[in-house]
Order: sequence, then structure tokens, then C-alpha cells
Amino acid sequence: MRTFVAIELNEACREGLLKAIEAIRPVARGVRWVKAQSLHLTLKFIGSLDEADLPQAIECLQRATAEAGPFAMTVSGLSGFPPKGTPRVIHVGVQEPTGTLVALQRRVDAALKEALDIPKEKREYVSHVTLGRVKDRRACPSMGELSAAVADQRFGEVSVDSMVLMKSDLRPDGAVYSVEHRFLLGE
Repeated sequence: MRTFVAIELNEACREGLLKAIEAIRPVARGVRWVKAQSLHLTLKFIGSLDEADLPQAIECLQRATAEAGPFAMTVSGLSGFPPKGTPRVIHVGVQEPTGTLVALQRRVDAALKEALDIPKEKREYVSHVTLGRVKDRRACPSMGELSAAVADQRFGEVSVDSMVLMKSDLRPDGAVYSVEHRFLLGE
């Protein structure tokens, strides 16, 4: 099964992100937008996980969350990958000034490597929420033009007290996510 570890967003934040998508949509054709219920912050993309390895994955992720306490994060600032010119991915930033989010991501990465030999990320972790993937770069303007279409770039505050192991089912109309297991932070 295709899996990843994520932090879910609250409804107010999702609504703010949907307003941004609706503001950008008319000027950014050729983009596959993320559905409202699918908006999340990815901590670790696992990829294919054998059903037989699910209990071990849950156990190691439980240990990773035991050391992390609840925290708050701010979702703001429209950007893209790459950040200049026409993007391939349109996203918003996530700020968490205490370092708890980055420490949690590193523990998740290390726990999965140790328990299931899932490779660690080679690139530095950039916390973000993906809004859309550009399918036709000729039909999408630069990040500067996209940013100008969104008046308010502060999308919400999220109080985080858990993370989830998500299953991703790929379908013709986009991925459908379901929670396999929820981990309470600090437990």
C-alpha cells in the first residue's frame, strides 16, 4: 500500500487555502489542484509499505511521537518549487518557530530508517502544504504573478497534537487518502 506520514490541517486553515486556490485558478490553467479534504503537511513520504510491515511501522512511529509535545504552526506565504519563475508545484509555507516540527520530522525519518530500512530524505526538509501540481508550465504564470492574485497570504494557525499514517489510493480523478493510524504527540 502507498503511504505517508502527515499532519492534518484544521477546517479554518483548509478554507483559507481553498480561497487561495480559487483566487489563483483563473490565472493558473494547467494545474491539478489538491482537493480540500486532501490538504495536509507531509512529514515523510514512505511510498510502498507491505501490509505485513504495518505493525512495525506503527510501533516505530509511536516511539517517534512519544518525545514530541503538542505545538502550533502558522500556514502562510504562497510559494512554489522552484521558487522563481514558473513553478512545478504551488504550495504555501509552514512556520513553527520552536523547532518541534523539524525535530518530529527528523525522528520520523530516523525511526522508519531504523525499523524498516526506509531511506532517509536526502534533501533538507521544507515544511509546506501543496496546493497544486503544474501539468502544463506554458499555461501557468510565474510565482510573482500567482502571489499577486492572492490578497491575504495568511491561511491559518493549526494546533498540532497528533500526526497520522495515511494510505493513498491513486485514482483517475486524484489520490484518495485515508487514515491508517493516528499518533498522539507525547504519548
